[in-house]
Amino acid sequence: MPKGPGSPLRPRKHPLTDDHIQASVARGMDPVTGHYAELIYGGCETHDRALEIKRSLYRCAKFLGYSMKADIESTAEGYQVRFRAIDKARARAHIAAEYKRTGQIAYNPYAKGAAK
Repeated sequence: MPKGPGSPLRPRKHPLTDDHIQASVARGMDPVTGHYAELIYGGCETHDRALEIKRSLYRCAKFLGYSMKADIESTAEGYQVRFRAIDKARARAHIAAEYKRTGQIAYNPYAKGAAK
């Protein structure tokens, strides 16, 4: 469920890629992995623009309550960003299962007394 418009004193940083994330979600989810459809944001002329789009996808996914996987790829026309939204609960379950398997986790923000 999307949040409200937010504070006019601190507006969201552009570019907003909410529509692209919602398009990934609208195309359906793999019930086993929790991954939504993979899409491509193409037409980035420079690597910096592709990096800006990738950061925007992560920001907007967090705002909308999803996890995100995005990779920058080089093409003949420039760069593209291949991305997919991921169900947040399944992403957290994957991290917890990885922790149980290996016995260590890089950083757990939900642990009490986590380093700041």
